[in-house]
Amino acid sequence: MRNTVITFLFFCALFLCSCRPHEPQYRIGVSQCLDDAWRRKMNEEMERELLLHPELGLSRRVAYGSSALQCEQIDSFIAERVDLLIVSPNVAEEVKPAVTRAYRAGIPVIVADRRVSGDQWTAFIGGDNYHVGELMAEWVLSLQRGTPHALHVLEVLGLPGSTPTALRHKGMTDRLAERQDTSLHMASVSGRWYREDAYQAVAEYLATHPDVDVIVAQNDLMAIGASEAVRDARDYREGQVHIMGVDGIMLGLQAVLDKKIECTVTYSSRGDLIIETAARILGKEPFVRDTVLETAIIDAESARAISMQYRERMHDLETLRIVQVNSDLQWRKSRIDRTILICILGLVLVAFFFALWFLYFKQQDLQREIKKEIIPQLENVQETILLNKRDEAFAERMKQIVEEHLTDPDLNVESLGSMLQLSRTQLFRRVKAITGKGPLDYIRERRLVRADQLLHTTDMTVQQVSIELCFSSPSYFAKCYKEHFGHLPSKPE
Repeated sequence: MRNTVITFLFFCALFLCSCRPHEPQYRIGVSQCLDDAWRRKMNEEMERELLLHPELGLSRRVAYGSSALQCEQIDSFIAERVDLLIVSPNVAEEVKPAVTRAYRAGIPVIVADRRVSGDQWTAFIGGDNYHVGELMAEWVLSLQRGTPHALHVLEVLGLPGSTPTALRHKGMTDRLAERQDTSLHMASVSGRWYREDAYQAVAEYLATHPDVDVIVAQNDLMAIGASEAVRDARDYREGQVHIMGVDGIMLGLQAVLDKKIECTVTYSSRGDLIIETAARILGKEPFVRDTVLETAIIDAESARAISMQYRERMHDLETLRIVQVNSDLQWRKSRIDRTILICILGLVLVAFFFALWFLYFKQQDLQREIKKEIIPQLENVQETILLNKRDEAFAERMKQIVEEHLTDPDLNVESLGSMLQLSRTQLFRRVKAITGKGPLDYIRERRLVRADQLLHTTDMTVQQVSIELCFSSPSYFAKCYKEHFGHLPSKPE
């Protein structure tokens, strides 16, 4: 029934929607440092939350573990003047200068996942990676307390140099150092955040160190890769090695249920909260500037409870289905006439859906025809109508000002906007709407027209004309002249 209602609303929405797609009011740039499972989860959460905020539009770019590339991408967002920037840094301190540039350019910046030091950002939403490391250490110490011999612990690190790698490692080692426990032997390998890399690194380590007791991986994917490496080891025995992951993604929780790893640490991505905060910032509403998300250990018991809740929900749904079937049988037996009425109503409903379906596709055909034939004609008519007396007066005034300052080297968008008492954005929109060109293109065109007049009515040379009309060089003048007139500038014979 729910699917039927959703389908009905979907077709109604399609039928009532306008021919032109909705244009978001604000453009948000998203700079992701990686394209891994955790960030894909964040992206999915953001996309779902966007359904509640049609005024927002996302433009996403991925740096694939390169801080230099991420800085370039942030700078490109700054140049494009996005309304808000969401940054999940690769190495926080390496990306900090670009974040600062965006903030000082007047662009609100939400830093997600990995904190950037200082206060040159608008909001932070993320977990405490240092505390994650502390939780990892506490889990190791809980295993050590139940073991009479020294534990051989292998830490599987993420991408070298990345902020979570450093903070989780530091949180773990600092907490272990506080206990001053000499019964732990620590070693580290790098899995670079990926399952395959972790498998390879752990397999190579186990080949020379088969006595590993505990493996602590800095994310769930590497924990699963480590468990597979342990499983494939020559001397593997089930339960011999304790394995922990981090992030609490669905793959990690399933791995706990499947006993591939013993536990994981939740590290929420909260893409929904990030978009909600962005909407508040752009809407000038109050927002929380510094949000540290909670972390907790999910062990087998917790994972089992989650599984039981899921099974209970499925059981309730199955029970409801059986009740509905029995109710339908009783209804049919006692009220044949109502059954017939229901069938008729069902046929009407099906016919109604088919009618909507037919109208929808007819509407699509009509929209394609409108876009192909009618809209271009309407746009031409609209352009003619919009060129009213006010625009003509503005065009004449702008032309007069430009003509009077063609030989002024300081004539540019800013000075023209100042003389016309318009901002840069307003000037661009007015000039584009009237002339079909940007302000700089219009100024250059007027200079070329004046240049052609000077060449045909005075004794000035091509070089003199290019200097007179403020072109940077005769060669650049010749290039622009040829693009406009179709031939190189020359004196008439």
